[in-house]
Amino acid sequence: MRFLSPRTGNGLSVVASAALALVFALPMLVRCSRQGGRWTCEPVVDLHSDTGDTRQFAMMWEVSRVSLRDFGELPSWNPYHCGGVVHYLDPQVPFPGPLFFLLFFWLPSVVAIKLWNVAHLLAGALGARKLVKDHGANLPEQLLAAALVLGCGALAEHLGGGQLWFAPFLLMPWVLWSYERALGDPRWAVLLAALFALAVTEGGVYPVPLMLTALALDALARVRNAEERRGLAAAGAVFAVLFPLLAAVKLVPVLRFLSATPRLTPLDDSMTISEVLQAWTTRDHPREFPGHVFVWPEYNAYVGVLPVLLLLAAAVAAVVQRGEQARRLRLRLWVIAGLVWCALGNIRGLSLYGALHQLPVFRSLRVPSRFLYPATVVAALLIVSMLVSLRRWAAQREIRPFLKNALVASELLLALFVAIDLSVTTGPRLQQGEGGRVPGGRASADYRLVEGVRYSDLPGFPVRGIGTSECYGGFDWPTSGALWTVGPQERLEPANAGTVARLRWSPSSIAFRVGLSRPATLVVDQNFDRGWRASEGRSVSRDGLLALPLPAGEREVTLRHRPDGFGLGLALTVIGLGLSALAVWGLAPTRASALRSRLGGTLRDR
Repeated sequence: MRFLSPRTGNGLSVVASAALALVFALPMLVRCSRQGGRWTCEPVVDLHSDTGDTRQFAMMWEVSRVSLRDFGELPSWNPYHCGGVVHYLDPQVPFPGPLFFLLFFWLPSVVAIKLWNVAHLLAGALGARKLVKDHGANLPEQLLAAALVLGCGALAEHLGGGQLWFAPFLLMPWVLWSYERALGDPRWAVLLAALFALAVTEGGVYPVPLMLTALALDALARVRNAEERRGLAAAGAVFAVLFPLLAAVKLVPVLRFLSATPRLTPLDDSMTISEVLQAWTTRDHPREFPGHVFVWPEYNAYVGVLPVLLLLAAAVAAVVQRGEQARRLRLRLWVIAGLVWCALGNIRGLSLYGALHQLPVFRSLRVPSRFLYPATVVAALLIVSMLVSLRRWAAQREIRPFLKNALVASELLLALFVAIDLSVTTGPRLQQGEGGRVPGGRASADYRLVEGVRYSDLPGFPVRGIGTSECYGGFDWPTSGALWTVGPQERLEPANAGTVARLRWSPSSIAFRVGLSRPATLVVDQNFDRGWRASEGRSVSRDGLLALPLPAGEREVTLRHRPDGFGLGLALTVIGLGLSALAVWGLAPTRASALRSRLGGTLRDR
């Protein structure tokens, strides 16, 4: 690519990487079919996939959207599902992710969700390109890295299956990039902390702990080097302070919720190395995966035979070669080995996943095969690093120019082959069937719990103002057996103690006019949760239902649901933003050097 100026080549690589992301995104935007010898295409951007997870996450997006837009309140409670469940406290909910605020008020939910995915695909492609470019990768090598990050079967299966929490995994190339830069300049640890905080607010229940595992493995391999050890100490201190603060607005309420309602998952699955290779190389597989707890989409991490062969070649090169470049290859190989070891799950003998499963947060993770996606991201970096080393070795030898050009041309063909193979093989999984359109319009405030409604219509419940006692999701939500579907959604016990009428209703707040001739209990047709607060008295559980004991008299009472810890979390996040700005300013090399000198002088005087 010598005929291109550095600026032109850089711009071309950005455009090519972005175009690659859009090519991968096409199946969830447009459906093309051949009819009568002609190709016809029609948009499917407003049609969600026909899977249970897709309906669940579309419903979550709708709850956040109507709570903010139609009722002007914090999306705290979800009355439309399971007879009422927590919403903000659900760690999978993609709120308050900043991108949500850019999309929810002007786009239908399904369209907004797909643009959310497109934005993350673009971020992943550009991040992969930047990460390997800083390691000396040329345009073909950058495209190869982007294709592997975007085209891994695990990404298509989960995003296409509706699991929005998987999208933050596409931030991982930027995580690795900022982490490596932070080792030399701790100011970049501010960006690293911000990226992890962003993943938390976007509902990254697996991306956050799994990316942290990758960084921990990398850091463990670097502590033997004195210079890198100092860089890790400085960057680690900044990250350890800023990440929990920046993420606190979501992290504090979620951790409080998990401490009170733990999701303790079993160690119930394992893989073999041959099955890992099968996951990386199998194009088509029946949905069932005999001998395993989960179905094949949970294991599919297809990248193709050729990238796997390149990975094996890079592993051999890392072991055989010597020198600084070989050390870096071995470091990445170590991280991949650790992540694959985790993906093996609860294997006999020493199980790294089993050890991690004893830690907080990790105890809530159940599917070890999901470690294969971060392993694939690091594998892309390792493969490209090997190709860069090969190209540099060729440049140092007296090889004829046409052979050097042939090497670059072969890399371009390699990148195009992998990109085409992945876009054809895994890309279509981004749209898995065609579900119905989510109804638009303003959400109804005339809420009622109904029976016999089609659960497949779940995303439309918030606009229609109906709820169901049926459940589907990552938590075993406690659903009261006393819920009812006939008559008013509130009652008094005893019934002859007076009258009650609903005045106002929103997903997270209900107001009543109550007139009592003697003390009674107001019972609401919703599940109880300790986040419910009453304007008078204290809410309690009555057979698992939301209830409020009241004295005799006439009054207006309001029940509001608030996420426990939200106020504290918001305050800590504001503090984190201030400290982040201070860290960027205060950790500039000149100021940091002056501070070290002053501290050193003070210590010598003492």
